[in-house]
Amino acid sequence: ASVDDRTPAERGEARPSAEDPRMSGGGVRRLAKSRYDSISAYISQQAHRSPSVARHLNDVPCETDEATLRVLAGEGIDEPLARHLAHLFARDPLVAFAGAIEVDDAATTEHFESLNSTNWQTVRWKPPPPPTPCGPRIGWRTEFRSMEVQLTDFENAAFTVFVVLLTRAMLVFDLDLLIPLSKVDENMSRAHAVDAVGAQRFWFRSDMMPKGVRPVSASEDAPPPECEEMTMRNIICGKGMFPGLVPLCYAYLDYIRCDEESFKRVDAYLTLVRRRANGELMTAAAWMRRFVREHPEYRRDSVVTQGIAYDLARACDDIGRGRRPCPELLGDASVEPLGPDGAYDTQLTGAADRGAAVRKLVDRLWKRAGSSDDSLDSTDTAPSPKRARCSPSSPCSSSSTES
Repeated sequence: ASVDDRTPAERGEARPSAEDPRMSGGGVRRLAKSRYDSISAYISQQAHRSPSVARHLNDVPCETDEATLRVLAGEGIDEPLARHLAHLFARDPLVAFAGAIEVDDAATTEHFESLNSTNWQTVRWKPPPPPTPCGPRIGWRTEFRSMEVQLTDFENAAFTVFVVLLTRAMLVFDLDLLIPLSKVDENMSRAHAVDAVGAQRFWFRSDMMPKGVRPVSASEDAPPPECEEMTMRNIICGKGMFPGLVPLCYAYLDYIRCDEESFKRVDAYLTLVRRRANGELMTAAAWMRRFVREHPEYRRDSVVTQGIAYDLARACDDIGRGRRPCPELLGDASVEPLGPDGAYDTQLTGAADRGAAVRKLVDRLWKRAGSSDDSLDSTDTAPSPKRARCSPSSPCSSSSTES
């Protein structure tokens, strides 16, 4: 509610009055959702491969700014993407930064991002920013935004790695996880219930098989196979013929022949996700509720006193800093203590003789680039564990690069 800036008319709680010309839609156009909510339209080609599939999946209201929609269509933008962008323009931007109002829209995306970044939906599509000289190449991005931040870096890394691995598995195995958006909204509503991980069921695809593996009777123009209600344990760990999301991540790691050292770390992350889903480990929300209930100041009256709030905040901080073990949250994983000691032991300034070493290295690279020998088997090209490392006290030279 704190970020729901819709007017009563936009929420449907009052009859539209006089329009405000300063606002998108005059401040009276009905908006089904807050700007902080789940998505209202799919933009992938898979979700729009036929009119019937598109209607089946995009089954929730998606209000658009009609003028923006006409401009985008006139410029040749395809209908799903034009609809998504026009949906963003159905709201007003919330923020304006000094020095970023009168800008050249042909050279910067500042105005677009001020609108795109204030639509806080579960997924955000981000076009690449204008390139900058010598800057990094940033491509098209999709932000997965539905998860809450966890108490420790280990947990945050675990869920981040899980999501990234899942996206790679979806691409490699050509999986189809699309369900009607009305079911997505229902899932989001259920996820807010107490102990949702253990007590709730969520809509999920019964069949994720790629097109070439589906039964011959399945039509490309038919709606995707029906979804069903599953427990979080079923979705994450699998059941019957349904493989589960964590096993799919392991299948992807096997596919890319993940090295042993990397697998050890990733396995710890996926183990945390699996044990949270099957109830072996508590979620942060469940742990906090138990902390409050067991606090000596709590009187079973739903009142969180200042003392309870302070102690909870301190406990969360101690867990995050690795000062308080919490096996009911983390299992066997340990959090290394965090602190300022030793954080700045490595000096960032280079020694005076380092410039000569860098010049020699660049000269060698330049000569190799201009050489007619394209072999990748030379000692200058192939990485070698025996190659000495350059340091300010021991510059790289032709006599020190090989042992």
